[in-house]
Amino acid sequence: MDVDHLQDRIHWGLNRTANILGHLTDAYRPRGGSKPLHRSNRYLRLHAAFGRADGNFSQSVGYGVPVWRGYFDASYTQVGDYLVQRNEVWFIVSQQSLLPVLCVKTNQTITITRPIAPGSGNTYDLAKVGSVTEVISNWPASVLGIGTEGKPPTRLPGDARIATAIALLPSVHGHIVRPTDMIVDETGTTGMVVAAELSALGWRLNIHQVTT
Repeated sequence: MDVDHLQDRIHWGLNRTANILGHLTDAYRPRGGSKPLHRSNRYLRLHAAFGRADGNFSQSVGYGVPVWRGYFDASYTQVGDYLVQRNEVWFIVSQQSLLPVLCVKTNQTITITRPIAPGSGNTYDLAKVGSVTEVISNWPASVLGIGTEGKPPTRLPGDARIATAIALLPSVHGHIVRPTDMIVDETGTTGMVVAAELSALGWRLNIHQVTT
């Protein structure tokens, strides 16, 4: 079996599907840690369609489902590229040979900063005074709330439970995200990374919302 020829035929079929079902889409390839959707990062315009990860077109994608299947000619794209179609944004998380192309649909734009540790003090104090360095800025990501967890360490009677979320984003910016890094989304909501998992699919960050 000629795997390269078979992969080429798969890409051709995906392109045909996209031309029938999809819309014109701009592809962006991030460079550096800031603004991956800057105009200078746009390198391709192609037709693309997106659907359920299981390939079932007879049902819509459910609530809170970040992973979609992408239908487009993947000959020129790669993991970590962003695809912008009208007002919707995806990034590619898997593009393995002979397998479906998987994408994550984004719903927030986030900036991650890191407190600069002096000789004394703690993360919360540093975040308040603004002694931070930027890790990445203005990156579209999928941010999904997963509920609440326990109470803050202060344990005061009026303390509310801590809102928790998971953020998914590409790792192609080349920066390491660490626990205690701070995340701010486009609405101004602030969270602290409590766990950061890096895999072939990119970053998966566990976040606790920070209240002041």
